[in-house]
Formats: sequence, structure tokens, C-alpha cells
Amino acid sequence: MMFKTPLNRRQVLFGPPALLFAGSATAQVTSTGIIFAGASWCPVCKKAAPILAALSERHGLPVIVASADNRPIAPFARAVPLAEHPIADAVTAYPTTFIYNSNRDAVIGSIEGYRDPTWYLAALRSFIRQSEEVFE
Repeated sequence: MMFKTPLNRRQVLFGPPALLFAGSATAQVTSTGIIFAGASWCPVCKKAAPILAALSERHGLPVIVASADNRPIAPFARAVPLAEHPIADAVTAYPTTFIYNSNRDAVIGSIEGYRDPTWYLAALRSFIRQSEEVFE
């Protein structure tokens, strides 16, 4: 997916549903969203992406994949160019996962890297829980 004009923060975070929730047929209203920055060739990204996809599917969380090589990272079917993403454009380590809260209009946490499935899932759940509890 190539864009002719740079994306602004609102377009990427709240824009067209196809961009907001890549890789899932259903999206629920939530104040928490996830930005997954990586590359389709990255072996560590390939390990983290299925765990993130399962968590997002289960909890109805929107995920945007920002890809350094402009290609989707399986199992996600879509990606935005990392260089044009207003939050992920400065990432230097793959994968980096940002937890974004729309009520605060800010990134409330980030996870750099991937140690193992248990660690990654626990880190994701912790940030998501924190994000949702602040605004209940």
C-alpha cells in the first residue's frame, strides 16, 4: 500500500477503518490502539506479529503495522510505510510496539524487542490494562 501524500497523525490513528484495524474483520470501540513497527524480513517481527494479532482479535484492539520495507508482516494483511508514520518513523529497533490511548491522544507505553511469547504477551497486557484503567 503506497500513499501519494504523507499521512498525518489523525489519518493514521483515527482514519479509514481499513487502516485502523489491519488484519481483522471485526473492530470494537476502544480507547486503546497498537502500532507495530517492524519489517517483513525481520525474523523477530515474524515471531511477535502472530501473538499481537491473536491478542488484538480477542480484545478487539485496532492495530496499525508500520513496515520499514512497506510490506505487511504476517498475519497482518496491510501495512503503512514506517517512514511516513507520525509515531513510528523514528524507530531504530524492530519490532517496536507502541500502545496508544486515544482519550489521552498519546503513546502511553512502548515495547522494544521480543524476548519470548510469554514476556511479550505479559508486556502487552500490562500496558493495555494500564491504558484502559486510567479512563474507566
